Amino acid sequence: MEEHMNIRTGFVLLLGLAVAGMVSACSSSKEQPPANVKRGTPEAFAQWYQDCWNNFNAQKWDEIQKCYSPTAVSRQPGYGKLSATGPAEIVKASEDFMKTFPDARSEGQLILVNGDRISSIYLLKGTNTGPLFGPDGKVLPGRNRKIGLFFGHSIETDSGGRVVKEIGAMDGITLEAQMGFLKSGGRPLAEIGVPAPVIVIAKNDETEMKNVEMENAQIAAWNKHDQSAVDMLVADDYVFHDLTQPNNQNKKQTAEMNKQYWKAFSDARINPESVWGAGNYVSVVGTFEGTNDGDFAAINIKKTGKKIALPFVDIFRFDNGKLKEEWLFFDSASLLTQLSAK
Repeated sequence: MEEHMNIRTGFVLLLGLAVAGMVSACSSSKEQPPANVKRGTPEAFAQWYQDCWNNFNAQKWDEIQKCYSPTAVSRQPGYGKLSATGPAEIVKASEDFMKTFPDARSEGQLILVNGDRISSIYLLKGTNTGPLFGPDGKVLPGRNRKIGLFFGHSIETDSGGRVVKEIGAMDGITLEAQMGFLKSGGRPLAEIGVPAPVIVIAKNDETEMKNVEMENAQIAAWNKHDQSAVDMLVADDYVFHDLTQPNNQNKKQTAEMNKQYWKAFSDARINPESVWGAGNYVSVVGTFEGTNDGDFAAINIKKTGKKIALPFVDIFRFDNGKLKEEWLFFDSASLLTQLSAK
């Protein structure tokens, strides 16, 4: 706990600007259409999105900047700014990231499309052979360490096909551990993903509507701290990919973790900003909020009285009317930082 806090208030503040723009590259365009022209079919939208990531891999910064509305807002929990606004501010940090990880690249795993929205899971890989840049002007030498971690991303676009809102979330402690700044923590290095991303385009049919309804019911049950009601919606062989934890969790383990959160935060609440479906999947973007008025056994911390607000990207897969699988992306280092704030 103490080691994580020291790293978070030291190294991560230095690393922040170096990696702040990764999310901006994720929603960029290879051949950006004029601002007043729609992109057309959902399939074309999905291809545009993949081209955006390819521009990041190819370091085509001018093309990336064309993607954004002048008032676009980007949230970057786990690696960048709490909020970056406008194409120039958002994209500049992408260039800095490539200076730190010159061989960085992104590989799509899952892409969900619904109207003008996309949510996805990408695998981000690279080697820290370049310098680490800090906002105070301090520069640290590269550590020659590989990173490989999963990244949750969600965007909304305007009628002209430009990004107006996005969030990209990854676990800062996983990043720190993989770079050797922590002895342990987060997910182990991930080097191999799927050979091609799974692309799911929404039909807005009855199945998708029911899945969204079930997810809203699960959020409501969680906010009531009613584990029995949550369990009724979850399959017995449910798998929880909490990307801040070293290993996946099953239904029983997840239920125990819920109880620990509710004990540590008696007013714990999930505040969803968007909930929508695509095929058997449901995308949820929102904020976890609460007051730490109880001991938090999960991270061995006594109550602090601090309020927290953690942005997240959460993707659910339903099967036969039950929640079968879940991928949660948030920044556990931000959790520690907020609990330790003076």
